[in-house]
Formats: sequence, C-alpha cells, structure tokens
Amino acid sequence: MIQANLKQRLPRFAIALGGASSADITREGVNKATGLQKLAAHTGITTADMIFIGDAIFPGGNDYPPFEAGIDCVKVETIDDTRSAIDTIVICLKG
Repeated sequence: MIQANLKQRLPRFAIALGGASSADITREGVNKATGLQKLAAHTGITTADMIFIGDAIFPGGNDYPPFEAGIDCVKVETIDDTRSAIDTIVICLKG
C-alpha cells in the first residue's frame, strides 16, 4: 500500500521497500544491483565472487535486485543474523 502510494506520487522513480522501516526511492534502473555492478567494474571483483546480505530479499524489496541479477544472497532478519553471516563468511575465507 505504501509502495503503490509512493509510486503514484513519484511516477518517474523506482520505489522499493526496505524491510519494515525504510523505502528506497531512486531513478528508474538504479538499485543495489547496479551499485554492485559498478563496484565490480571499479574493483575488478566479479559479481560472481560477491555475496550480498539483506533483509528485504523478496519481490518489491529493496534488497531483491541483487538476487534478480544472480548475485549470491543471504537473507537476514536481525543485526545478530547479519553478524553471524559475516562471521561465517570470514571463517570460510580464512579457510
């Protein structure tokens, strides 16, 4: 309902909900996936070597574009989930 209302008021922008407490309002075609693609181009790290962590990985969620772009994603719900995911990734990288 909020997303539809914002879209009606801001028709030239993309509206994505960010979990329970935020919304991303960006130019059409600009989202977290395009940001990660620019990061890949700038650093030389491919998106295949990236892991995205987010809480709104669902259609319409502001964390969904990386999933749609084929970037590996980890869904979290709390700050503790995020810490745990990062700790696990770091342990795996240390091998």
